[in-house]
Amino acid sequence: MASVLAGALAEARPAIAHPHVTVSARSAFVFDAGGKLTGVRHAWTFDEAYSAFAIADFKLDRKAKLTREQLGDLARLNVESLGEFGYFTSLKQGKTDLKFDKPAAGYYLEHDGETLTLHFVLPLKSATAPGKSLSLRVDDETYFVAFAFGKGEAVTTEGASGACKVEMKRPQAGAGDKIPSLSEDFFNTMKSGFTDQFVTSVSLNCP
Repeated sequence: MASVLAGALAEARPAIAHPHVTVSARSAFVFDAGGKLTGVRHAWTFDEAYSAFAIADFKLDRKAKLTREQLGDLARLNVESLGEFGYFTSLKQGKTDLKFDKPAAGYYLEHDGETLTLHFVLPLKSATAPGKSLSLRVDDETYFVAFAFGKGEAVTTEGASGACKVEMKRPQAGAGDKIPSLSEDFFNTMKSGFTDQFVTSVSLNCP
């Protein structure tokens, strides 16, 4: 996806703007019938400016909506590009990084007349018993794409026992206020860990 974003936004926005795209995310931990975690379901809504640019070739009337079928090729291109960037998703069990497979079949883009939302499931390479120390992070460390979880219960579970609880610790209000004043040169040379202050911490506890 980032390769698609990069090509589009080189024309769509000034080079000094950071972040170039904002994404409102909603996610779910997906469990199987045996109580093991099998993957993470994502729904990522892109900002209006990027959404409009991404579908510009369709030449729509204002507020017109595109179908999933019409957006099929764009959805495939986005999903196939995500692998190069680790799907902007990391999942840890304690200090161990859990590995994802390619997105499962059935991914799609949804258009509401203003924004695009990408829906896809990231399956784990091996289903795992969740335990008490799972942590999820959705983030682009270059801050080219700014991810933020939506309001309310933006991270949930599917098929988990009632004992499993999701905890979210959002960044402090105003944490991103400094971003517009920073130059492109800063982001070209910034050190790893800079985006930690903007990331929502998500943990899953299944006693």
